[in-house]
Amino acid sequence: MDIDALNAEFGLAGTLRFVAGRGGLPLMEIENPLATATITPHGGQVLSYRPADAAEDLLFVSERALFASGEEIKGGIPICWPWFGRDPEDRGRRIHGFARTFPWSVLACAARPDGSTWVKLGLADDADTRDIWPHYFNLWVEISVGATLSVELTTRNAGDGPFRITQGLHAYFKIGDPTRLAVSGLDGCRYIDKAAGAGDALVLQDGPVRVAAEVNRIYEAVPSSLAIEDPVLGRRIRIDSRHSRTCVVWNPWVESARAMPDLDDLDYQRFLCVETVNTASEVIDLPPGGESRLAADYRIEPL
Repeated sequence: MDIDALNAEFGLAGTLRFVAGRGGLPLMEIENPLATATITPHGGQVLSYRPADAAEDLLFVSERALFASGEEIKGGIPICWPWFGRDPEDRGRRIHGFARTFPWSVLACAARPDGSTWVKLGLADDADTRDIWPHYFNLWVEISVGATLSVELTTRNAGDGPFRITQGLHAYFKIGDPTRLAVSGLDGCRYIDKAAGAGDALVLQDGPVRVAAEVNRIYEAVPSSLAIEDPVLGRRIRIDSRHSRTCVVWNPWVESARAMPDLDDLDYQRFLCVETVNTASEVIDLPPGGESRLAADYRIEPL
């Protein structure tokens, strides 16, 4: 993408500018009275967000993250689409689909009257996507950077036949210490314990979620509001989801982190993923012309 052309068409004086980032990937740097943020059209991905009164960024990005064409960026809020998790057809395609590895188009940018900044990015099918997934689609993400960070993903079936998707906003939240935090809002929900290798058996959550080992859980029938209570950073991360009844809580812990080349061995101590998703029992079937949305609002509050 041509940085000068992007600035000429979509830059907002004093608020939003495009720069060349690591690996030559374009970045959108946003600074308004309410917050700062960094977004990349690569994968349509938010990489950082910090409200004006916050001491720390909301999000974590690995120092070893791969900033390269065709690669996923480990951290921020990757978009998992058109499937969440492993290839549903077991054809060896990459985990979490292809949307987070493709360049998205910048469709619009605007300064809002409330001081927030709005960005719209899009991805449409082409020969490369149809080689991976043989369907016609329009996908776009709308991101609002203000006192709250809002991310809304919309899928439109642009073909003449139905298709099925699962999807997710795979948010990596920066934390102080995984052993001292608690995720509230999931008490009484049932979850599939992927880390335990227990198949699809459902386990009942009793109290807040705490982390003392690898955690990889798909929660079912979840409420729309969850929170991460982080006493080390002295904050609460509020996650308010829309069009989602499932969520994933993930931390790779020691051995899995060591096995990932784009994570530092100790990065498991620095992030927790609480992901707004449609997966497991929540599969989306879209008829021709049909649309589906998945959205989350993220806010930092003091404890």
